[in-house]
Amino acid sequence: MKLPFANRFGRGAKRVNRSFVRFRCEVDTELMLLDRVMSYEGRIIDISRGGALFRPKLAYIMRRANVPVCIQWGSEELFGQIVGTSPAGFSIRFEQPIDEELFDELTAPLRVTPKAAA
Repeated sequence: MKLPFANRFGRGAKRVNRSFVRFRCEVDTELMLLDRVMSYEGRIIDISRGGALFRPKLAYIMRRANVPVCIQWGSEELFGQIVGTSPAGFSIRFEQPIDEELFDELTAPLRVTPKAAA
């Protein structure tokens, strides 16, 4: 017998609907927490037009959520908000999706591949 409330207690896999295709990458960059004017060196390891996954170089990642941030990528500044923290890093949602032409320009030097669907 299957109980209807079993998925509410962590048994079911969480499914996230995404608006943009994500790409794996390795971009060394800096993330600034705007509420504390504090910076972290690290790497963007996953990027889309709507957000990114930033992995700080720190050994320990402090849990953060709803923190406004700015990512310095070359001459561009990408503003967003930390929406979650995991062992992989900070999940960031950009305030506005990156323009398609700018996204192509930023990712052109990278060898990015679409991330496999889960």
